[in-house]
Amino acid sequence: MSLPESSLNDRLREILQQLIAELDRQSTALKSLETDWPESSTPVQLELCEHDVATTAAAGSAADDRPSSKPESKPKMLHFDSGQTLEIREVEGERLTPADSFQQLQCSSTWTEANRVNVYEAGQVAMNIDQQRRLTLIAMREEKTRHFQWKKPWYVINPESSKYATYWQFLTFAAMVFVAFVTPIQVGLFPIRLDSLLILSLCVDGIFLADMALQFFTMYPKRSSRGIIWEDRLTRITRHYLKTWFFLDFTTLVPFDLISLASGADSLKEFKGIKVVRVLRLLKLMRIFRTSKLIHKLEVALSIPYQQMALIRFLLILILVCHWMACLWAMTLNLADSYYPKWIDGIAEIDRTFGINTYESEIRIYAAAFYFCSYTMTSVGYGDIGPQNIFERITCTVIVLVAGLCWAYILGEVGAIVTDMNAEKQSFRKMMNGLNKMMQEQGLPHELRRRLRSFFLSNKHQAQFARDQKLLRGMSPQLQAEVSITLNWQWLVKVPFFREFIKMMDIKEMSGINTDPYRACIADVAHHMDASAYAQQEMFGESQVLYILSKGIATLNSRVALVGSVWGEDFVLADRDLIRRTSAFALTYLEVLCLSRDKFFEVVGRREATCPQLKTIVRRYCVRMAAHRGILAQALKLKRQRTPQRLGKSGSQESKLESLDVKSTSSVPTPESERRVMPPVPGTLPEELSPLRVEQRSPRQD
Repeated sequence: MSLPESSLNDRLREILQQLIAELDRQSTALKSLETDWPESSTPVQLELCEHDVATTAAAGSAADDRPSSKPESKPKMLHFDSGQTLEIREVEGERLTPADSFQQLQCSSTWTEANRVNVYEAGQVAMNIDQQRRLTLIAMREEKTRHFQWKKPWYVINPESSKYATYWQFLTFAAMVFVAFVTPIQVGLFPIRLDSLLILSLCVDGIFLADMALQFFTMYPKRSSRGIIWEDRLTRITRHYLKTWFFLDFTTLVPFDLISLASGADSLKEFKGIKVVRVLRLLKLMRIFRTSKLIHKLEVALSIPYQQMALIRFLLILILVCHWMACLWAMTLNLADSYYPKWIDGIAEIDRTFGINTYESEIRIYAAAFYFCSYTMTSVGYGDIGPQNIFERITCTVIVLVAGLCWAYILGEVGAIVTDMNAEKQSFRKMMNGLNKMMQEQGLPHELRRRLRSFFLSNKHQAQFARDQKLLRGMSPQLQAEVSITLNWQWLVKVPFFREFIKMMDIKEMSGINTDPYRACIADVAHHMDASAYAQQEMFGESQVLYILSKGIATLNSRVALVGSVWGEDFVLADRDLIRRTSAFALTYLEVLCLSRDKFFEVVGRREATCPQLKTIVRRYCVRMAAHRGILAQALKLKRQRTPQRLGKSGSQESKLESLDVKSTSSVPTPESERRVMPPVPGTLPEELSPLRVEQRSPRQD
């Protein structure tokens, strides 16, 4: 039986439209692949022209003129009532099967109001490319902390990603510590001589010389319209280093000690003070802290208490400034002329009485200088040591000014840090003082005062939840989602529809699908949770609210609930009659997290465009739960209706038994000689059902 021609035309027209749509999609997709894989694509020709005999003949002749290496098969013509014709040619060659991974198809079609176009189909190559892209996406999502960047020359060093650069930064940091503490002592106290300290100092200079050479190949950050980028062009790196730190590094590496020892002349001793320039390497220490990200790497790897670290930092600054000023104050003994009196003369006279030569003891000179600078900085000022010549007076004036500024700065910063460390304690003390004042003014009973104090003393940890929420809002969306899932995982898996949603999210992530919108939805739900606290022996519980116990012990309908317990999972139901009533009683001080139905569905509605699956899962759960609870409620209702009927039937049966007992006793009398019955007890069952009846045989039967 053949199909009607109109239905056949409709079917063929539908097939043709699908074919054209598919070819257009492949054409759009392959435009971006022609450049990369031109040799791997298989041509497919689709000829669309107006339905005209002359045009069709011309096209056919043009096709015949083109050289072809394959024989041409006989075309198949499909005619439609509307005058449209579909011509299909099949290239002869290997028979195509469903198992073939590469299909070759050459077809030409005639269509009204269309122009002739040529498209290319990638076939299996395009499918392999899609698979490779999906695998690449999965690998990139698994390595979320990996940084992808443009290739740079192998000899250019990126201090942020190279582990060897990090090790070198630690080595230069150790050299900086040596320069900060040892070099001032070497310059101010010790004479120039070839000893172990000089050799160690030359080794440190070698480290800085190598570091200066590496700076010509080390990338540096710069600002651009796209933000902070790392410059990897060698010419730019060299120009930047020559403009910034090269002169200072080169100056501090001049070996004045070796020049003095090699010349053997005393003329260079006047340049001894220029060795203080080595202390300028401390500026390079600040540059390393700013550009090498050493502190940033330590902060990422370690949990640093910033307030305690700030106090330690200011203590080190205080010691370091006193150390520098002590070395500078001691260096004045060598810079002033020998015939001038010096500040050490008074101490030397006292030590001489004990047979001690203070001028030849560098340790005693440094101890006296550090003592003078420490009480000068702290504004104590004993006055037993003071300047004795004009050069010492100038130096002492500079020391007093610098020490005063440093001491004022340190006092201000330390005071601010200590105040910030005790901000929460001070706020809590103010609150407790206000509470005690209020209870005293209102004349509350002693027992109520005790309960209020106990509640507020336990409630001081509730502010942590508000701080956590504030920190979450300061994070990026993806970090908010990850932190929210980690913090709330314990109770999320206990709620049925959240558990199903997380399961679906894991499956999609394993398939390589982006799940960031789903995680952001969970983070949004966590942001809408409120924290509540309840005192001991307090009852609470509302319908259409989800509760999570975060601290304390409670009872839920005579069932003990510990930390992490969840109840009210049916809060999504709209009918309050179907919600299971749960009354919570606080055995201890409680802290709970609450999520109301209105806030939850507000999040679901707002996230419906990016995360429609959550709404579907919640709706399915509501239907299941409503049907289950509705059936149970109807069964309970029927049971309650049938209970009075059963009681009425049992009462009628008892009355019938009583009437039957009366009839039987009246119709069949029992002789007194054969049976003796005990008198019935008031309120007992009828005689026929009473177990108190006693039968005895007559003496004649015995």
